[in-house]
Amino acid sequence: MKHIAASLLALTLFASSSFADGVMSLAGSEWGEGQDSKVVIQFSAAGKISGNLGCNRFFGTYKQDGDKLTFGAVGSTRMMCPEAQMKTEARVSAALSSTSQAQISHLKLVLEDEKGTTLLNLQRRDFD
Repeated sequence: MKHIAASLLALTLFASSSFADGVMSLAGSEWGEGQDSKVVIQFSAAGKISGNLGCNRFFGTYKQDGDKLTFGAVGSTRMMCPEAQMKTEARVSAALSSTSQAQISHLKLVLEDEKGTTLLNLQRRDFD
């Protein structure tokens, strides 16, 4: 019985720390565009992001308040890649700078602008 109570307590603590106002916190998660894409966004608990824009590694900040999500200035490496990867990088960079809200579930993250237009569809990469 003690093991069941301890498990329930741990689950309750996890749930309360992972969700704010019914919206999942992005802190500690990793997302990507798909299996074959190099696009990866990692969210740290300290309000920082890092990952790959499609060609170059990047870093920056984010702020999440419920389903409101914004990204600060993003810095990146400056490698040249094939044209297709550079187009992906430009598209992802533009999406990050235009994001003002997100639809978040355990397996899917949809970045949206202020009008609710989908900018980027991401899949959870670190979910077991």
